[in-house]
Amino acid sequence: MDLLSLDYRDPIYGVIVLIVLVMIISFSTYWWGIFKSKEEETNIKKFVKKFDQYDSFNDYKTLIVKKDLPTESAILMALTFEKSGEYEKAIEIYLALLKNMLGPQKRKDLLTLLGKTYYKAGFLKKSEDTLLTSLKLYPKNEEALTYLSVIYEILREYDKALEVLDTLEAMGINVGEKRIYFQALKIIHDKKMPDEQKLQTLKSLGLDKRIVQRKIFEFVKSHQLSFDEEMLQHFNFKNLIDLLWMSDYHIFDPKYVEKNRLLAEVFSAKGDVQLAKESDVFELNVLLKLRSIHEESADLSFSYLCDNCKHVFPIYFYRCPKCQQIDTTDIETNLIKRNYETGSFI
Repeated sequence: MDLLSLDYRDPIYGVIVLIVLVMIISFSTYWWGIFKSKEEETNIKKFVKKFDQYDSFNDYKTLIVKKDLPTESAILMALTFEKSGEYEKAIEIYLALLKNMLGPQKRKDLLTLLGKTYYKAGFLKKSEDTLLTSLKLYPKNEEALTYLSVIYEILREYDKALEVLDTLEAMGINVGEKRIYFQALKIIHDKKMPDEQKLQTLKSLGLDKRIVQRKIFEFVKSHQLSFDEEMLQHFNFKNLIDLLWMSDYHIFDPKYVEKNRLLAEVFSAKGDVQLAKESDVFELNVLLKLRSIHEESADLSFSYLCDNCKHVFPIYFYRCPKCQQIDTTDIETNLIKRNYETGSFI
């Protein structure tokens, strides 16, 4: 009771009032913060919901058809959708743009973009029809022709692919490596040709060609055929080092392995033979030195760089998945720790 009867001039009274005010302010600040946080969260949800509705996309299409949205802005929007994997929305934008009366050049460009998007979405026949329509407007469309050749490759219509190359060649474009590539594929997938005849026909394409060498190596290995020494003399094994590393030593004549320095180094580094103690290839040299002290914790892995677009991929490609160019692969050899070591419980 004495506390309640304190005079307002008493110093203790001032301290009590200060404490009460601080508590009131703290309490008010705390609940105001919670209120504002909830309000912010609600506003953000409303904002996201507004832009996430499919109806708004239909509104954009209406603007495109009415020509209220600039063509360049619509194409940029389509490319954004395409980059994020929303191919259907990109396709709808291109189709909406094509409903407008555009000049031949713009229609050609739009049809090419639409054809490429159909291809990326997996609609190969639609992509083919669209690209062919684009070529009717402008026959010297290198991009459309390149994608057509890719489609025919996937569909295994190699004669059509070779016809596309004829057109590119008439435009002054060098298609030598591409022609060899499609000819090799045509030979390999010919169901009527015996394996031995396929091998001889592949050799006739030119044993000095990197594509032919790799295709022959893969074909011989997968069909359990044999290499003849005359054939191997033309091979540049540096371009096949990844295949060698994944191959069994016994696919070659042991005498030939002894004579060929790189083969001896590769199979010695693998531990199949003991023919080499060092190598000019850094990674192989390290493995050979480790093996000499009975250390087997290291291994090789390979990555593949496209000389044209500089993208790196984990598996070998004849045609770059990014820029669609053929025979632009550089093999990069990497030292790694072996995943499974002797005596490991993993």
